[in-house]
Amino acid sequence: MIITTEQLLRLDAIQDQAVGGKAKGLKRLIEWGLKVPDGFVIVDAAVGRYPEQLAEYYQAIGAGKVAVRSSALSEDGEQSSFAGQYETVLNVTGIEQLQQAIDRCVASLASEQAAAYQAQQAVDETQMCVVVQQMVDAKAAGVLFSADPVSGRHDRLVIDAIDGLGEALVSGTATPDHYLFNDEQQLVEQSLIGERPILSDTQQQQLLTDAKLACAKAGAPLDMEWAIDQQGQLYWLQARPITTLGSDLHELDTPIKPGDVLTRCNIGEMMPGASCPLTFATTGRAIEYGMQHMHSCYAGRAAITEEWTQVAMSQGSLFLNLTGAAAAAKTVLGVDVKSLGLSVCGRIIDELEEPQGKKPIWIRLHGMWKLLRYLQQADSVIADFQQRLNTFAFDLEANGEELARQLDQAQALFYQAFCVHLQSSTTSGFASNILQAIISGGQQSSPEEEAEAAALMAGAKDVESAVLVEQLDHIVEQIADQQTQARQFVEQTSEQALAWLQNHSAPDIRDAFAQFLSRHGHRAYRELCMREPCWADAPETLVASMQASVNAKLQGINASVKPKTVELDQLKPALRWILPKAHNAVRRREATKSMLVDVTNRLKRAYRRLGEQLVIDNKLSDSDQVFFFTHSELMEFVQFAEQSTVCEHWQHRCNQRRIALNFQNQFIFDEINVGKPEPLSAAGLTAHSSDSIIGRPVSRGVIEAKARVALNLAEAAALQAGEILVAPITDVGWTPYFNMIAGLITDVGSAVSHGAVIAREYGLPAIVNTRIATQHIQTGDLIRLDANSGEVRILNPREH
Repeated sequence: MIITTEQLLRLDAIQDQAVGGKAKGLKRLIEWGLKVPDGFVIVDAAVGRYPEQLAEYYQAIGAGKVAVRSSALSEDGEQSSFAGQYETVLNVTGIEQLQQAIDRCVASLASEQAAAYQAQQAVDETQMCVVVQQMVDAKAAGVLFSADPVSGRHDRLVIDAIDGLGEALVSGTATPDHYLFNDEQQLVEQSLIGERPILSDTQQQQLLTDAKLACAKAGAPLDMEWAIDQQGQLYWLQARPITTLGSDLHELDTPIKPGDVLTRCNIGEMMPGASCPLTFATTGRAIEYGMQHMHSCYAGRAAITEEWTQVAMSQGSLFLNLTGAAAAAKTVLGVDVKSLGLSVCGRIIDELEEPQGKKPIWIRLHGMWKLLRYLQQADSVIADFQQRLNTFAFDLEANGEELARQLDQAQALFYQAFCVHLQSSTTSGFASNILQAIISGGQQSSPEEEAEAAALMAGAKDVESAVLVEQLDHIVEQIADQQTQARQFVEQTSEQALAWLQNHSAPDIRDAFAQFLSRHGHRAYRELCMREPCWADAPETLVASMQASVNAKLQGINASVKPKTVELDQLKPALRWILPKAHNAVRRREATKSMLVDVTNRLKRAYRRLGEQLVIDNKLSDSDQVFFFTHSELMEFVQFAEQSTVCEHWQHRCNQRRIALNFQNQFIFDEINVGKPEPLSAAGLTAHSSDSIIGRPVSRGVIEAKARVALNLAEAAALQAGEILVAPITDVGWTPYFNMIAGLITDVGSAVSHGAVIAREYGLPAIVNTRIATQHIQTGDLIRLDANSGEVRILNPREH
């Protein structure tokens, strides 16, 4: 059937007509000055109905081979791409084949796969336009992503290229050359299928130049298809937004100088993984404030400022800026980069240099006196803050604006909590370093001397985090004593097991669990993250670890042995003097950590409640979006969110940041980074050449057992009794598993890190700061953990 309505438009003549995403993308490429195969679009095409001038338009573009592609209205849009859902027909010749190809494209609108995708995207697509273009006789073809869709990095550009037509690449029947470029158009990685690259250097640069222009014009990252013909002419076949990307992973990065030495040690234990924007703006800023406050107390810092000098954010992860921290060495005698490295990273950091411009000796002596006074005042500072905390509370029933006001006012208290904890932690690190220095005679410690210090530190009693584990162990033992009920407890889901604990268990078990949550319920995995609920609010993860522990008890496995008590009178005088102080410092540090987490938990509950209120007020589409504002953005949003355009803007932006966080959580960084940190690539995670890994022993002992590598708490749920836990880092969320493991190995950590404290309490052999253990040990490997010498040896690798 021939119809006579205006249905045909040359690509360069498209204005505001509804021509579909693909046709609009081609028109934009033409406007931007990029080469596009000549062609036209059929508006609102239908099966068996062809425009009267179809043959004329076909003749106008040469009447040779053409490519016929769908261009549905929702296709290639910002919210959904419909990539591969609709039909494309290549090498079409003659008017009859052209009509058949048009029908195939229109019919694909109602295909099963397209219907499923429409339902998933909540799109009701009813109109199909069809693009007809000259066929490119391709020598090479492929796709270009102006941002890496796999890693989510906006500072990476990807080109995939194959010989001939690009259809084989799209269909997955051909493996391409793969080129990865940085934002300066430098090749950083390539994978070739042949001996020579499919694309010459000139062709690569031409693609990069055109893509850079297109993205600048579009104002967004693009997914682009291209072809190079037999004469070497580059044609662009498609340009559409990358819909699965999320916001720029560097969006909230802080300034980092080229020579700054950054580490994930210590801060990575507090904040494993990437941080949501709200956590960055609250917890990250509070750490920065606390460290600046510390330096203003004894290290000559004039004032606390809005600068980022102690903490850095890069691609969603928080780092400590050791260069900023080392500035204290200028004004304080006895503070140097060696002791800083030992305190933060558990080793001397070779990349960190002594700061230039040290002050005269009398100034540094005065700085040392101020440091000692700062340490001596810790107990009174803690007591004063505890009194203030006792009267602090949020009104969670307040409306959104009032709750936001309370949260804004609470930032000062939150900052003070970090000041208090850092003052407490400094005493712990200071005492630990003195202990280690006495043992090693002031020289760099050997692994054996580190193990000796760890054995002495094991005598600390009444450590808050260790009390937590002891109380949890007691509940586990009570459950395990009831054989029948214990087996049912283990076999249930965590939700069912929780319901049994709270409603149907024996009164002594029920009361003990309630008392445990009353005292420790504010703790959690990633407990300083504003988005992470505490055990009291989401106890299922805690119960899952208890189920694993009960199962171990039922099997008769109890891997841990309590450490021997150290007799002070058997030690030399210097150790008798420092050891009680080191133990007290650990107790103080763990107590203030619990206090700090308590404050954090009160804030996170208030933020979560604010999110719920904003959903009720139709300002957010889900309450989780509240964690993807910075604090200041959220305060402004609450004030001005009466405008629907403001709400829609922020809902979209929060969703994009949430997607970005998923990418950021995949990144692994080196322990030490100089300048802007770069995530480790696959090449940076290659197999270790030796079966021996060296770390810092923090709890003595030797054990041979199978390894269980757990990169996060979810993977830790697979732990079997008697295995050695190998993890990047451990915080309080991991400790319920400590009563069933045979030993502990972590990539980072120090003698006073949380995992070290609990390992000593349990008498578990433990080695921290291996840097590479999770990369080179695999679950099932038989390993020998020698925490007397600091060596991990892979004895019998599991066949992988």
